[in-house]
Amino acid sequence: MKRLIFLLIACAVLIVPMIAAAETRTYTEIVTVKIEDDEYTALNKAKERAREQALRSYLNDVYKDRAATLNLTGDDSYIKDMEVLESNVSGMFGKELKAKIRVTINEEEVRAYLKRQGAVTGKNEERRIFVILIPGKMDTGDAPAILDNVRAEVRKNLTAAEYTVIDSEDQVKRLESLTEEADYSKLVGQLDGLGEWVVMGKVDIDITQDGSMKSYHALMTGKTVSVTSRDLMWEGNIDGLARVKASESPKAALRMAAINGGKKFADEVLKALNTKTLTQERRGSRFEVIFPTSGNYRMEQKILKLLKDDIKGLKNVSQKNRGKGDMTVDLYYVGKISDLVDLLLANLDKDPQLKNLNPEIDGNKVIFKK
Repeated sequence: MKRLIFLLIACAVLIVPMIAAAETRTYTEIVTVKIEDDEYTALNKAKERAREQALRSYLNDVYKDRAATLNLTGDDSYIKDMEVLESNVSGMFGKELKAKIRVTINEEEVRAYLKRQGAVTGKNEERRIFVILIPGKMDTGDAPAILDNVRAEVRKNLTAAEYTVIDSEDQVKRLESLTEEADYSKLVGQLDGLGEWVVMGKVDIDITQDGSMKSYHALMTGKTVSVTSRDLMWEGNIDGLARVKASESPKAALRMAAINGGKKFADEVLKALNTKTLTQERRGSRFEVIFPTSGNYRMEQKILKLLKDDIKGLKNVSQKNRGKGDMTVDLYYVGKISDLVDLLLANLDKDPQLKNLNPEIDGNKVIFKK
């Protein structure tokens, strides 16, 4: 009996490390970066690049079919360990740091991320959010790096809140030119059926000095809009502040300001989404539906009766005008406007006089025409 117990314990000792080992995967990355400030800053940059390369390699190895749509670079939790095996500096004038870095992936965290995103369970298809960030006034010449840091922080916080973030260069590049106010409706219209919300932000950089201290500001203006209803969910201004000694590296300070700004920006977006989307889930989004009744009272009553039949997700149907021209109806619907149109058509098909009406979607309006 004692011998059996001893064997079970021995097996457990062997199995536990095997289980633990199964949760990690290790990659050795060779990275070369230019030394622009000091070796310490360059080494940190090399570590970031090694992390990105290792995560990309891991996704291609393990989740090849989904690798193009997944982005894990915004969160350190996906890395279990990172060790610099070798590093050396070369060059007399244009110095470079070359490092050999071993990166261990935390597979358990990656699987948790995939589960949140719906890549495994498919539960998050209705929590897709576009994030479009453009540079404003940036005199430092570091716009790409600043935007990358802001974007990574926004992505990390929205992902942690279980939203599916769409912010890859290919997916948003064609939309960036439409972020000006004049093209605002056109932008949101292009996203119909692709996502539920769009976050638009512009990032300005401002640097001030007070004695031996410098203040680096990542000033962000932005808004969040519901793609389906065009409702403005949030609009505001954010100041990501990093206050450091004037002797500190400007690049490190700008990175800190960008991270602070991205975090505050994401917090405000989440606060708005978590309150207003809960309201929308209970109440629905408001839509306006117009019917060509030409003031025909009987037809108006017939349409209202069809609308008030049992249509799943349709709430609070009310007529805005009576006996004057076309009939306008306000209603609240829990779902996409395209789904609403399909349901309306299904009910109108019940009547031979109404089944030939054709719908057009214009923003949050549905206009039926003969």
